Amino acid sequence: MFMAVIDKKVFVFHIRKADNSGLYLHPFENFEKIISGGSSLYVEGKYGEEPVIESLTAFRNKLYNIVENSVNNWITESRFVPRFIGAAVVFLVTYFFLSFVIRDPLPMLDEVVAGLISGVIYYILIGKKYKRSVPASRLRGHYRAIVDRIVFQESNFIKALERVILSMKNHTFEENLDYIISDFPNKDILLSSEFTEERYQFLLYIENELGRTQTSRQKRAISRIIADNKKESLLKVKELNLLDLNGEIDLILFLIYLRLKIQS
Repeated sequence: MFMAVIDKKVFVFHIRKADNSGLYLHPFENFEKIISGGSSLYVEGKYGEEPVIESLTAFRNKLYNIVENSVNNWITESRFVPRFIGAAVVFLVTYFFLSFVIRDPLPMLDEVVAGLISGVIYYILIGKKYKRSVPASRLRGHYRAIVDRIVFQESNFIKALERVILSMKNHTFEENLDYIISDFPNKDILLSSEFTEERYQFLLYIENELGRTQTSRQKRAISRIIADNKKESLLKVKELNLLDLNGEIDLILFLIYLRLKIQS
């Protein structure tokens, strides 16, 4: 699903949650997929209530770290075969050198251990060399420039979403479930065709986050609710142990996600 959005305009969302904390939703946790796909993308930030500058700075720094780690991972994984072959050659050279050139009374096991250590050292050092290579530097520069060009602007979709979140604040789970099943205010904005792409990417990012934090049983139950594609199916949420949701997605966001998902 992630690859479906990277050749289009990509949105990054800042959402004010019910506890007044800010949540950034974005697809860049899997940045290696963007790199391996060779995609050049345009990223646009969206918010409802404008985030403070310190929050934006921290988020941008987080993306820089993701770029750095992703480029390092991708460049070393893409060079795995030559690294492995090189390490194997170093092992063999070390092994035969110690076995036939340096004659000593030590058992063969020492030659094997020395060969393994030499191969591992080579594998690590050549990996560090790849990370400092010109292609790696160019990739970092390319994607850091994309991060630098992210501009946040107000979104009517996120504003409507935050109004729904605010209206569900300080209510019980049962009250919020009844509310989200009803034709609640701002529903038409959230489901408007005008915001199809924002809504699609918002749902996708929520799914990615849920996929990392929920149990297999919860994932199967959520899939069944969505497959029913009826508002009344949301009542099945009561059967799930979701009150202790892990990660950034709280219960209010989860209910909104389900409501939009079954009608998108």
